[in-house]
Amino acid sequence: MYALVMVFFVACSSAFAENRVVLKSSDVVVTTEDFDRYLTDAGITGAHRERVLAQQGAVQAVFENIYVVRAFAAKGQNNDSIDHAYVDWAVAHFRAGLLMKKQLELEVQAALSNTDWNAVAKEYYTAKKSDYKVGDQISVDHILISTADRTPKEAKASADNVLARLQAGDEFKVLAQEYSDDQSNAAKGGNLGFFKRNSMVKPFEDVAFAMTEEGEISGPVETQYGYHIIKFNERMLGRQQSFEEVKAKILPIVKASAAADARESQIEALKKVARDGALESNRPVLNEYVQRYSIDTDVGNKQ
Repeated sequence: MYALVMVFFVACSSAFAENRVVLKSSDVVVTTEDFDRYLTDAGITGAHRERVLAQQGAVQAVFENIYVVRAFAAKGQNNDSIDHAYVDWAVAHFRAGLLMKKQLELEVQAALSNTDWNAVAKEYYTAKKSDYKVGDQISVDHILISTADRTPKEAKASADNVLARLQAGDEFKVLAQEYSDDQSNAAKGGNLGFFKRNSMVKPFEDVAFAMTEEGEISGPVETQYGYHIIKFNERMLGRQQSFEEVKAKILPIVKASAAADARESQIEALKKVARDGALESNRPVLNEYVQRYSIDTDVGNKQ
């Protein structure tokens, strides 16, 4: 079997003019072609491959991994304790599965080659138009007085003090930089940008979305994080997104769905051949296996 594997790799090497040997022992050879195919088979391609192989020692590790597999395989080839008949079956079964996958891909491509994807995407958009509505979004600033390092009573007192200063005319941005424990946006005056419903914790969100006037400031709002003081900036009304806006998101969805349907159709067509009796079959043996693994309903009912 090992000799056949080696013949296979030698035959494949002719397709790669730059194929070069990197690691070699008396019975194992690892080439640059092996390196490339090993990574491709693992799904490590494009920019991801560049990042992976840039790590120190990564390139050598790939070559070594391939060598280790083949070195053990070479030992196993001469080990009578291994069930070689099973190994041969497993290799043949894996090969059949791989050929099926490749053939099915080609048949799916052929089945979908004349598809008007723009029309399919439009039909999908029309059926699910409500999914592409953008709800109201608001922009607010906030100051958080956290309860992480103080008691709720102390946090509430501090929040009340900040609110009093705001009501006295102090600038929200300045107080956010001085007091807010939300360091991710304190330097920006506590600005959270635009957000939609279900983006923030509920008590905060309920108060924020109820506000309407630019510059309006809430009283301290208690959440699991502490006390928030919220300043309302702007509301952006919800709207229906057009087909052109969302087409780029829809196309991968409809293509994947159509490909899955086409694959299932091709598979079912072959299963139907078997079910309809068009295949030559050994009925006595088939029935024997059906009976062997069927549940005895009479026994089940008596129990």
